[in-house]
Amino acid sequence: MDWTGRVAAIAANRESGASELSAEVVALLREAVETATPVEPVARALVRAQPSMAPVWNAVRAALTGGGPSGLERYAQHMGRANTALIRYGSALLAADIPAERLELVTLSFSGTVAALLEELGARQPIAVSCADGLPALEGRRLAVRLSAAGLPITFYSDAALAQALEGADAVLVGADAVTPDWFLNKSGTRMLAAAAAQHGVPVYVCATRDKFLSTAVGTRLTVRDESPDEIWPSPPPLVTVRNRYFERTPLDLVSAVISDSGVLGAALMADACPTQGDDALLRL
Repeated sequence: MDWTGRVAAIAANRESGASELSAEVVALLREAVETATPVEPVARALVRAQPSMAPVWNAVRAALTGGGPSGLERYAQHMGRANTALIRYGSALLAADIPAERLELVTLSFSGTVAALLEELGARQPIAVSCADGLPALEGRRLAVRLSAAGLPITFYSDAALAQALEGADAVLVGADAVTPDWFLNKSGTRMLAAAAAQHGVPVYVCATRDKFLSTAVGTRLTVRDESPDEIWPSPPPLVTVRNRYFERTPLDLVSAVISDSGVLGAALMADACPTQGDDALLRL
């Protein structure tokens, strides 16, 4: 089985979210198991290809400790059901806790989970969404196009101006590439938005299925890599160093709750919710 090219394509993918990439990772791992290809080298290459995405680490966990193809099949089936459960819990929470004639919601970047939850909410009641560019890759525009096609009114901001949308907002919804007991990883700008929301008294909800949960120990292995500085400033003057990091950590102290496929979880519950079985296998990679 020639897997190196497929891993390279996964590493080069800058547009897909964690959930989208996870399906590709599971398919590759399943093929490796079924063809008796040594799994550990594939697993090591995958977590290095996308070192900040928890679903990649958890798919690898399933391949290394889950009992062969059947373990990966169970993991894939869970993934297929998870978003539906999360959307059900999120819709119930927002409808019950925010008695507004029209929900005013704020988000940033692109999360397939958040987009699906917003579409479901919009089908049930009037909502309006504020979002922003998502520089440098402009994922926010992708979200705005999708939600507009679903008939939802959008107010679109520059990234730096998004906090202005918090005036009169009912809630902030953000996705995550990883959630640990202490912090979550999402698009750069999330921490500033969450801190501003706290100042305005606006609740912040992280939407993340359990395949994005990691223990503290495995969370320390996640790394946020520097992307090409040319995406921000191709020819800066001398003595100017351009840093281009897509993701950052945001403390769970700034979050009202994590909306997951197992329910709405407060920060104090995350230590019990994050998996530890199989951590030893991951920490050896």
